[in-house]
Amino acid sequence: MPKFLASLSAALFLFQFTFADDPVIGKLANPGFENMPIQSVFFFTGNWRNGVQFYDYKPTDNRGLFTLHPSDARHLGWSENQANRDFTVQTMIDAGVNVINMSYWGLPGTDNWAYWSPMQSSTASHDELFNAALGKEILIAPYIESFAPTDKDEGYIFVDDFPGTIANPAPLLVSKIEDLVNRYLVNPANAQWPSKWARVYDQNGHERYLVSIIHVASNQESITDQEFAAGFDRVAGKVFENTGVHVGFALDILPPDSYAPGNFKATPSSTGSFLAQQASVCAIQCFLPEIWTGMSNENDLINWKRSYHLSWKNTGIPFIHDLTPGYDAQIVFPSSPVYGNTQSWRDLQTQAINDFGSQSMTINAWNGYTEGMAAIPTVQYGNATYLWICTHFGGNCSNSTERMSGRSLSENLEVLPNPVLYHAEVRLREQGEHFISYKIIDSNGIILKALKIRNNNGPVASVDIHMDNTLPGLYFLIVKTNRSSYAKKVIKLDYPLQAP
Repeated sequence: MPKFLASLSAALFLFQFTFADDPVIGKLANPGFENMPIQSVFFFTGNWRNGVQFYDYKPTDNRGLFTLHPSDARHLGWSENQANRDFTVQTMIDAGVNVINMSYWGLPGTDNWAYWSPMQSSTASHDELFNAALGKEILIAPYIESFAPTDKDEGYIFVDDFPGTIANPAPLLVSKIEDLVNRYLVNPANAQWPSKWARVYDQNGHERYLVSIIHVASNQESITDQEFAAGFDRVAGKVFENTGVHVGFALDILPPDSYAPGNFKATPSSTGSFLAQQASVCAIQCFLPEIWTGMSNENDLINWKRSYHLSWKNTGIPFIHDLTPGYDAQIVFPSSPVYGNTQSWRDLQTQAINDFGSQSMTINAWNGYTEGMAAIPTVQYGNATYLWICTHFGGNCSNSTERMSGRSLSENLEVLPNPVLYHAEVRLREQGEHFISYKIIDSNGIILKALKIRNNNGPVASVDIHMDNTLPGLYFLIVKTNRSSYAKKVIKLDYPLQAP
């Protein structure tokens, strides 16, 4: 080969190699994840609030606020054992999730989570998440919540704190970021924790530890678009000054002309160019922005959502496309709209993903049972949402559906008859599997009966449940076995069904 052709060939190879490895703004930077798009899910750590205390405070029982119930009870038992935590994280991985957006409610020792989080999301449960992620192909990004004051904490509302002043930018936000940085990066209790915090590339190709922020707007007076945008680099600069750690942000920008809080709201047309100049602004990542419109018609909602998404995507700031299974908070927020959790709603969002060519995506949320937003298989809707996520995230659904009650509901657990008039027989079909206990729960999450199964003659694969004194309606049978936990929807009648 002539010398100049050899040189040209080597140059082309080097160019291709360099181009392939060039950092891409907004993409993951952790070893093994370099330049991968973010595929995240919003997650509340901790056990369900069922009256049993696991951490430093005992929250009130909120089971009566659930509008969705997981098909597999292990999703409720995060704090009970390591096996449940491993199951939950692995189920995310099987769906194709590579980043867990960890809901954060303030510094250790504060009681905010006990008041406001729908799960027992203590900082101790965050430690459990970092431990559960070790050795698994998944990362974590803290997601800073806003919350009202409690008896023991002043609360935190982003719109009231941001952007602050040049000398003292958003001091409460800085303190919360520094708490996370110190506990998981600078002085971690486990030396492996820093490797699990998601890192992303900024516009300069530098790595930053990702921090997500919900409900981004401002109540500060006379703020300009430029001052608002500059606040993020100032916060990141202050955190670096105090800790030596560079952080970057994924922002849930609240929509203007809506019911969302904040006197100042950023817009793509006026604020977008200034935000794009901030090295610390690594992505726009909305959290159910359509909820602030007050609309509930699916077509109206998706048209608005598409327009809002596209306007931010066109700013050039990396855009993480938010997917919403649905929303139903009619018990905890009676005036809120109810929508989604239907095939038509999922199809409309799929069309938007395809039209926009979105790669980075986020699911809101994994386990929002009190607000009807859950990615996991549920008693009410089966595994349709989970399979939908697997499709878009390129997950291997078959890994999880064999372990989860989406399969178990139809194949492993049988209730005869169902609907129930007086009593029914519950059978396990899997050979070698036997009952340990069962519960009957009403649609408000109240446990009506709980029974441990004991039999001196050996394992039990069939039990009778009696519902003679139970009012007619919808109930959930939660069964625990030596291998798994299952849930089954049971209908109680007050008169026999008539033959057609």
